[in-house]
Amino acid sequence: MADYSCQGHIFNIQSYCIHDGPGIRSTVFVKGCPLNCLWCQNPESKEAKPQLMYYVDKCTGCGACSAVCHVGAVCWEQGGKPRTDRQKCTACGTCVTVCPSKAREITGYTTTVEDAIRKVMEDKLFMDGSGGGMTVSGGEPLMQPEFTANLLEAAHEEGIHTAIETSNFASRQVIDRVYAHVDLAICDIKHMDSEVHRRLTGVPNEQILDNIRYIRKVLQKPMNIRTPVVPGYNGDQENILATARFIADELGADVMYSLLPYHRLGESKSESLELTDYELHVTPPEDAYMRELAAQVEELGVKAHIGG
Repeated sequence: MADYSCQGHIFNIQSYCIHDGPGIRSTVFVKGCPLNCLWCQNPESKEAKPQLMYYVDKCTGCGACSAVCHVGAVCWEQGGKPRTDRQKCTACGTCVTVCPSKAREITGYTTTVEDAIRKVMEDKLFMDGSGGGMTVSGGEPLMQPEFTANLLEAAHEEGIHTAIETSNFASRQVIDRVYAHVDLAICDIKHMDSEVHRRLTGVPNEQILDNIRYIRKVLQKPMNIRTPVVPGYNGDQENILATARFIADELGADVMYSLLPYHRLGESKSESLELTDYELHVTPPEDAYMRELAAQVEELGVKAHIGG
């Protein structure tokens, strides 16, 4: 039986999702990630702890935030806009409560399995009617294995189909613990070349690929593979087709390959986190190029899908 008192750090529970597995789903976004992808679409998910988001376009420069910050984390830039010293900020939320223009908010909070599954259950009628369920995403769900495992088990106890979106960069012990209650594995492969993978994400890919093989061949889980197609980084035909051949040769023809066109949402989120090291400015791939990639993948006998 699931431990409903188990706590985890999440940053959202999103209802009516249609790109995170079959049917209508509720997706629980877990905080924390061991990868540092250059193109990260959810930079607010990287740290397991709560973080302050600051929307400069909403800020009026009234100074209320700096007046209440008890650790002196808010300073002023030339031009009359505040900036947060992230080394000092404790994400206590005091500045959020006094901001009249809603330019500041805290992303991330601690919850229990009981509270999370109660929220998910609010949409069970739509899940059941559409063949949907609950997906645990992130961040990286395997960074919080006990919370994720208990949440998936609780979903099964409520008769809810489960999926997980993950890089699978984790120990075999964690894989066994979490996948005991996974109905569908949605697995990311960022790049097939391990050294390139390290440059792009901060970690090599051997453990990731070994775990994907294990999940498919030993645990025998239904599986989808995804690659974010980022022009100039991993979106070339050579890498995409190498991934498709890996699917065809080692995972099976019934494994779907989803090609995810890069989008620029991560850029604005990075600005809201006041990250100064985000330098990726990529033009999303054209629709015609995505269709060409999908056609080439299918020529190798692998089912291709564009988007989530």
